[in-house]
Amino acid sequence: MATAVALAALVLAAYGGYRAGLAEGVAERDRLLSERQRAQETVRILEERLARTEARLDELRLAYRELQAAYRRKAIEGELEELLGLVRRRLADGVPLARLRFLIERATPEERCDERVEAGRVYVRVPLARGVRFGLTLAGGRLALDVSGRPARDAEGRPEAWFDPAAPVRVVFVRLDGAREEIEGMLPLAHRLVAGGDEYRIVLQADARRGWLRVAVQRCDYP
Repeated sequence: MATAVALAALVLAAYGGYRAGLAEGVAERDRLLSERQRAQETVRILEERLARTEARLDELRLAYRELQAAYRRKAIEGELEELLGLVRRRLADGVPLARLRFLIERATPEERCDERVEAGRVYVRVPLARGVRFGLTLAGGRLALDVSGRPARDAEGRPEAWFDPAAPVRVVFVRLDGAREEIEGMLPLAHRLVAGGDEYRIVLQADARRGWLRVAVQRCDYP
């Protein structure tokens, strides 16, 4: 009799544990289903936001392309207006219209320049500079240049025998035919000029040695 009672109690306890475990499993299942639904809803919301963002990006890309096109049109119009002003000035200087037309017609879409770049150094002319050679000859003697600048100053404000690279410099170009051309500006300085039927592209920048400039020259076909 006692054995039967104990067995019955054990069965009831096991059944109670089973029911409790089953309830916990159902609760866990419901919790997981609820979390999955929330995750699915979050994914749906994020996908909608992503779709709206992509649509907005497409709108912005289109607006940007339109803005770029409008800017290019405006820039080209401005450059054409500047070119027209240059043509008028050259005509006023006495350059024949036929000459300008010839140069424009001869211009090519691609620039043809020598691969080799000529390099040299020139001492910048200042009042106290002594014992140095001023000026530089380039392009096989077809072009010469002379550079002058503002003297550097010591701690007490006295002028030195070399130029101040932070101040403007003045460059005088002399072509083989004696024609002169002058430019002035801050370093590095770039300039283009025509000599002997060729175009020369010149870049000047301060050298590591004080008082000197490095000069680079590249010859290109003209026009």
